[in-house]
Amino acid sequence: MTRQAPRTPVVLFGFLALYILLQSAWWMWLLLSKDRDIFALQQQLATQGITPLMPVRLPRHTLMMVLGEGLVFLVLLLLALWTTFRTMRHELSLARQQRDFLMAASHELRTPIAALKLHLQTMERPGLKADLKETVSGHMRSDVERLHTLTEQILLASRLEEHAVALHIQPVDLAAATRAILEEARSSYARHHVLEADVPASLPVRTDPASYRSVLVNLLENACKYSVPGSTVSVELSLANSIARLRVEDNGPGIAEEDRARMFSKFYRGGNEATRSTKGTGLGLFIVRRLLEDLGGRVVYRPGTPRGSTFTATFPDCP
Repeated sequence: MTRQAPRTPVVLFGFLALYILLQSAWWMWLLLSKDRDIFALQQQLATQGITPLMPVRLPRHTLMMVLGEGLVFLVLLLLALWTTFRTMRHELSLARQQRDFLMAASHELRTPIAALKLHLQTMERPGLKADLKETVSGHMRSDVERLHTLTEQILLASRLEEHAVALHIQPVDLAAATRAILEEARSSYARHHVLEADVPASLPVRTDPASYRSVLVNLLENACKYSVPGSTVSVELSLANSIARLRVEDNGPGIAEEDRARMFSKFYRGGNEATRSTKGTGLGLFIVRRLLEDLGGRVVYRPGTPRGSTFTATFPDCP
């Protein structure tokens, strides 16, 4: 039901557009009909020797005038209706995506906040053993880091949309950066997956290190999020013609064909937010695309065979 409700304005808009077109056709026919009646009356007056006060105008002249002006009106009307319809459809889609984002963000925030509350209550217990206190502290740090990451994602997406992200281009060893990010992933969000890496010993490129890190982390998190535990996620880094290519491949279900056109849009996530089991806010792929565009690169999606997803990001050697 939640996905059918936004269709109501579109249906009403369609009926309104049809009504306007039918009314236009009706008035055109009525004008031609009345013009024929006037012409017939003028002919009768002329046969009786009475000179009509109005000049005699042949019906075909009126027909050409009505058809010409009607065609211009029809073209302008259809153009206005199409523009209005596209704007309405875009606004409805954006409203749905923002609603889904609020639902997802609320869930993402509620989970670590509830865990932090429980951990704080545990820490307040008298006589808590030191090893248990250290374990609970570790969980609290993990929950705080999760909240920090979510906040940074939202702020970064907002800055990217306003083109307010400053790039700091400098020499970066992408191979070393990749290995460091993979080690962090193995101890956190990728701990239940097998990470395979094909990374050269060194790969120096002039780029923004923060942007590279954000792109790789988002692609890795996306691959782990939609892959079953124990599956393999592959990372490959190479250089050709002064362009670094980062490829992240997983064995998940892949992206449905109807979702591929909008998967890089802000807030967009395939399926229904109310029933989706995977976590996320729909910002990861949007951030990846916008960061690479600012760097002069791009990201390409390719479905796996028979399943899985492969994302390839290119990083040109910036001057």
